Amino acid sequence: MTPFAAGGFAWLLRHELRLALRGTGTRTSWVARNVPNILLATVPTIGGCLLAWSVRDIGAVPDRLADAVHGYLGVAILGLLALMISTASIAVLRTFHERHDLDLLLSAPLPPARVLAAKAVGVAVTVAAPFLLFTLPFLLASAVLGHPRWLGGGVVVAADAMLATAIAIGLIGVLFSAIGPRQARTVAQLGAALLGGSIFIASQLGSISPASAHRLSRLLAVRWPSPLDWPARAALGEAVPLLAMVALAAVAAWASAAFGARHLAASSDTAARRVRVRSGPIRFARGLMRVVVVKELRLIARDPELITQIALRLVYMIPLAALVLRGKHGLDAPAIAAATTACAGLLASSLAWIIVCAEDAPDLLAAAPVVRAVIERAKLAAACLVPVGVATVAALALVRAAPWSAVVTLVMGAVAALAAALLQAWFGKPQPRAVFRRRQSGSFVLGLGEIVLAGAWSGTAALAARGSAWAIAPALLGAMIMAGAIEARPGAKPAS
Repeated sequence: MTPFAAGGFAWLLRHELRLALRGTGTRTSWVARNVPNILLATVPTIGGCLLAWSVRDIGAVPDRLADAVHGYLGVAILGLLALMISTASIAVLRTFHERHDLDLLLSAPLPPARVLAAKAVGVAVTVAAPFLLFTLPFLLASAVLGHPRWLGGGVVVAADAMLATAIAIGLIGVLFSAIGPRQARTVAQLGAALLGGSIFIASQLGSISPASAHRLSRLLAVRWPSPLDWPARAALGEAVPLLAMVALAAVAAWASAAFGARHLAASSDTAARRVRVRSGPIRFARGLMRVVVVKELRLIARDPELITQIALRLVYMIPLAALVLRGKHGLDAPAIAAATTACAGLLASSLAWIIVCAEDAPDLLAAAPVVRAVIERAKLAAACLVPVGVATVAALALVRAAPWSAVVTLVMGAVAALAAALLQAWFGKPQPRAVFRRRQSGSFVLGLGEIVLAGAWSGTAALAARGSAWAIAPALLGAMIMAGAIEARPGAKPAS
């Protein structure tokens, strides 16, 4: 059997990559599918060529800088590996357990190791692709301009991706065997999110604490002992370390396939879909509003991927909060009020999209013998509960040092959360919860309106906390946007 024949490794790998690409978009026109990808590839290509041209005359690294270069490069490769492990863990869960095709593939007359190897290599390709997209243009242009050995950096990125995939498969396989599929998925998704968020915070250490970043940079400017320095030397094109990285990637691919055949396949779709039946009487809460709010919050709590996606939005705001808190004149209460207001609006928008637009049983709710307006108010309350809680925590932190700023933070945080939730309720497109990670495929106008509205409320909070009368200007902008949304919302009565 040739590799490209039906059932061969290349045929299976092409199938995996096609499914991965299909999961990144929607069924739209050719232009809508490919123009963003072309633009995304054009920017790093132009930037990489310009950067390669600017460093074309760089020669060999001086001996006095060799240790520092190898040290920094080694840390960068290690950090890249950790980031890839985070990405690969999510990709492994989706590929092996959320597609629900593993039982079918393993029951086919094909070697199980070949099926698992194709899935593992497919995950590694999807993990490496974004990093290669931004590094290969620079490396290829540098090779043309006189630095062919720098192509080793691309090989190291690919080897890192394969090694990260093998580590992710091993960790998830151990978790599945130790605590079961459902709990393992929760732990793996939360762990991947925490790892990715930690790497992001570490990359922003210079903004959060410049003094600590300077001390850390001095500690890292040390050449690692051999063979720990081989990844850095391989990235610079040394032959023996480069061959060692290729061999390590090949061993990782084989090990991940063999390990997956024993552990992941044994706990695939059938085990993952087992439901534990609750024993004892079921108690129902009283009041329609309370029932709907509890139901929505419970559905979110049961989905660890949703929790991680939403939590990462808050993690990415930590460097901004650090810049706000690290002022020359102490606590900057108006800046905290503005940042909290923007955070509350964006967080409420994400939650409202899930709670309002991604309802799993809309027909059931529509046919229920209850007032629809009460259900809609309950969903809005559930979407605003967490953002208002964030604003409340920030207000309590400010209440002693700046009472007026604390009041502004709480009020504007609630206003921003309610406005964002209403926009999603009025204009959001109903979609399944499973497409939350592809939310960027939604309405461009709605997304732009949310950003402008968040900026308006944030500016209002900053100026109001300073006691400036100019706070009315961004407040009027936000009010005008909401007034236009009220007139344009579906089902609104036309003005007479």
